Amino acid sequence: MPAVSFQAILDKAFADYSDQIGVELNKHPFADELRGHDSPDDVLKLLEDKANAFRVYRDGNRKLIDWLSPVVQVIHTLSGVLGETVPFQPAKAIFVGVDVLITAADGVSSSYDALVDLFECLGNFLKRLRIYTDVPLTPSMTDIIGNIMVELLSVFALATKQIRQGRFKKFAKKLLGESEIEAVLRRLDRLTQEEGRMTVAQILEVVHGLMNNVKVVMN
Repeated sequence: MPAVSFQAILDKAFADYSDQIGVELNKHPFADELRGHDSPDDVLKLLEDKANAFRVYRDGNRKLIDWLSPVVQVIHTLSGVLGETVPFQPAKAIFVGVDVLITAADGVSSSYDALVDLFECLGNFLKRLRIYTDVPLTPSMTDIIGNIMVELLSVFALATKQIRQGRFKKFAKKLLGESEIEAVLRRLDRLTQEEGRMTVAQILEVVHGLMNNVKVVMN
């Protein structure tokens, strides 16, 4: 994805988030906390400190961090795939969005269940993308990754808005039936499926090239 167009897409996503939540992601205190914490484990440790606001978490229910872990791992990898072509990395923006979401829940146990459900769903989506650590990307696949990052930010904005309206905690297991969030998750699903088809095609191309090289060597 060209740096200029990708930056424009990110700028719009950041502006949309700010309009909905009233938070400028690059100026949020958690963005400062992330400086110097470049590994997924570092980010998880910072988020774990936020999770301690929930009594249920302090009492040993670690499901939130358990499902946050694959989300953080894959987002961190995807951000590396996109490169350092933009001033404020999308992964950092998403991690700030996660922090704002957890903070908005304000330690309410009923919201904890809904957060676990949300991150479980996102974790399952994002596990499909682990292959990017091993497969070189085409420009089209990079475009899809960029769009996935933007949609993730939309999910966190919607969930944060619902928490502030006192609606999020009512959903728990029914969370994903809520129309706005469900619509974004459907878009995410389509993007990851499209990415999957492109990945298979690319792998087949690589395998075909390897077979041709083997034939040349054998001959």
